Amino acid sequence: MKQWKLTVGFAVVLLNLFTLCFAAPFLVCDPQTGVDSYNIVENVTQLTQVPAQADGSLRWDLASVTVGQHNLTVSACSAVWGCTAAVPFVYERPALVLPAGIRLTP
Repeated sequence: MKQWKLTVGFAVVLLNLFTLCFAAPFLVCDPQTGVDSYNIVENVTQLTQVPAQADGSLRWDLASVTVGQHNLTVSACSAVWGCTAAVPFVYERPALVLPAGIRLTP
């Protein structure tokens, strides 16, 4: 019985580690009442409209953004009331570090 519990516990830990490894970064906000979507303007030119989650929150996947600094403005929108003023948000996606000291050893 003890062996079985250890095996199940180990499997749960591994599953949680795999979930963390494959999670993408997301831009999120707290739930907002009455919000249908969010307008996101990136680097002053690219407009993206993201549907709000069921609770009115924002969840936008940033996995495909390019390396470098990104300047966003985010507006909450409602079909009835229009959009709010834009809120600025700045973040930077770092470049991956190249491996160093690669060699063969005997």
